[in-house]
Amino acid sequence: MIDTNVFITREQNRVIPEALQELENLLKTAGHNILVHPLSEVEVQNHEDEQIRKKSQSKIATYAKLTFPPYPSSDDDHFYDKVNGSADSDREQVDNALLYAVYDQRVDLLITEDQPMHTKADLLGIADKVLTIEEGAAHFREKDDELRSPVSIQKVTVDELDVDDPIFDSLKTEYGNFESWFAGIADRDAWVNWNEDGTLGAVLILKDNEAEELGVDPTLDPKARLKISTLKVSERKRGSKAGELLISLAVREAINYGLEEIYLTHYIDEESDYLVKLISKYGFQHASNEKDGETVFVKRLTPGPGDNPDPLETIIRFYPSFHDGPNIQKFLIPIQPRWHNKLFATYDKRQPTLSEVTGQFIPESNAIKKAYLTHANIRRIEPADILVFYRSHDHKEVTSLGVCEQVEYGMEDPDEIMELVGRRSVFSVSEIEDVAQSPTTVLLFKWHFDFADPIRYRVLRDEDILAGPPQTIQQLDESAYEKIKELGDIDERFIVN
Repeated sequence: MIDTNVFITREQNRVIPEALQELENLLKTAGHNILVHPLSEVEVQNHEDEQIRKKSQSKIATYAKLTFPPYPSSDDDHFYDKVNGSADSDREQVDNALLYAVYDQRVDLLITEDQPMHTKADLLGIADKVLTIEEGAAHFREKDDELRSPVSIQKVTVDELDVDDPIFDSLKTEYGNFESWFAGIADRDAWVNWNEDGTLGAVLILKDNEAEELGVDPTLDPKARLKISTLKVSERKRGSKAGELLISLAVREAINYGLEEIYLTHYIDEESDYLVKLISKYGFQHASNEKDGETVFVKRLTPGPGDNPDPLETIIRFYPSFHDGPNIQKFLIPIQPRWHNKLFATYDKRQPTLSEVTGQFIPESNAIKKAYLTHANIRRIEPADILVFYRSHDHKEVTSLGVCEQVEYGMEDPDEIMELVGRRSVFSVSEIEDVAQSPTTVLLFKWHFDFADPIRYRVLRDEDILAGPPQTIQQLDESAYEKIKELGDIDERFIVN
């Protein structure tokens, strides 16, 4: 379903008409039904600008109407408490009606540029079904190597960047002295992704060992921390999981510097704030406020004094730390090279594709949270279990360690699988349709580490960890896992027992 503001956006040519045209083409080509809500038609009829009204009415007439739409009422306590009680205007009532159609599962997705609606969707737990034009295009775009590739991230210095790049526009608005600050950090390192036209697709600027007091409400004692000075992803790279990639880079840099905490400051947009939603998933917490109202977010890489997190809380709040010990199950997962290349882009023997050189991304490579689909006849894996990945066929070695966050068994509906994994799986939509012809296990897991010393099959066999080449997922006993951990040189600082 498409919101009214999408039509008005189209007529006013405000927000990336190429993305809207692409989205419409993708939807029509794939045979999806594009609907409008009856109240949207009424809203267009009441628009004060006659020219926009006529153009929008002409456009909206080309789409089917959502028949017998459901409407929120006080009988639905959850929806009413979260959203409907705040409907103080006709506009909000229309917004709530559109959201309720998603909430009530009458439509699969809602495309809207209305930021307050995205905030409400987050409160309702349907944020993954309420998308912007850019996110909608990314959602329906068929994945392939030419279009998506990770690690088109380069390390440069700030003096190689153009302060007038569009990616910095919002920062100039928030910070009046941005240009002078930018000029003063010319020699600082920056991780960047370039668009094909030479503009920035993503940028991460860090400052190590920032030992100073933070905030005033409360004041945080000075200690060595890594500061994220700038973390920005352009609209063009929305849906690529570039934000997760930048967070992962910041975490790895903190580890390299031997720092246990990372922080950033940010002016919160109360209506809709994608940065806060993103960083909250990886352990950044509101720790203080500056005098001018800017919020200080701090993340620890390991539990601190007084922290006693459970296994699932650990992999969120203290990522990349994870729980270990005899009470945690361990599994070895073989993965073919072509899928391994997409899922684990930091594997040092991986050959980058041509598209990476041109700045394109593979979202599943960028993502910290990844998806693995299998027909393996195993139902013992549970959230918080440790997953050890083995690259088969060519290099034949254990390469990476992850932790299961969610597992679903026996899935056969490709739409449900796609809704669950989103852009985190190596499979395209058509490939998921093929996979779903048999009951499928879906593992959602966080990638934590590549092994510093990948362990070859010969060593695994000689150490009695494997009796033969692994053909399917198999459980590891504690002694085998301990040998893998030792041989692979996993950093013990991030293991919670």
